[in-house]
Amino acid sequence: QSVHAKLPILGRHSAYGALAAAAVGLSLGLAWEEIILGLRDKTAQLRLMVVPGMRGTTIVDDTYNASPDSTSAALNLLAELNGRKVAVLGDMLELGSYEVEGHRLVGRRAADVVAILVTVGVLGRLIAEEALRVGMPASAVHAVKDNDEAVRVLDSVLAEGDLVLVKGSRGMAMENVVAELARGD
Repeated sequence: QSVHAKLPILGRHSAYGALAAAAVGLSLGLAWEEIILGLRDKTAQLRLMVVPGMRGTTIVDDTYNASPDSTSAALNLLAELNGRKVAVLGDMLELGSYEVEGHRLVGRRAADVVAILVTVGVLGRLIAEEALRVGMPASAVHAVKDNDEAVRVLDSVLAEGDLVLVKGSRGMAMENVVAELARGD
């Protein structure tokens, strides 16, 4: 059986999640129409939303939460899109013993994908340090202490057509960065 549906999601990893949810729905006896309506209605706010930003930029808002896997997946999505790529990445909290390596992993992936990297927080600095270690130019890496400083850096570097991924753990309140960038010039 073939079913076609358009869902307001971005990224292959999001499609896999939707397919898993559909499989659960089918196993519970739901009709495809119910499943598709449910998937359309339940797309989580703050998860991979596209928002227009200052100076003709496009913000990929994935601020709901962050782990090394979800941040790498968001960077993979960014890599597939056209435009100069900018990542604003905050601390990924509650990683336990994986804290250092998880942030370094993201730093390596960011160095492969983005032209400009802005990291926020103490742990975010590990992302920046790793990106530098693997060869990202120092002029393209900005490690800042808080969201206000991140917005100031972004205001000085963003140009029309840039794609800006914003992601970090809930405790970092990265949605405030999105709000400032979306506010405009």
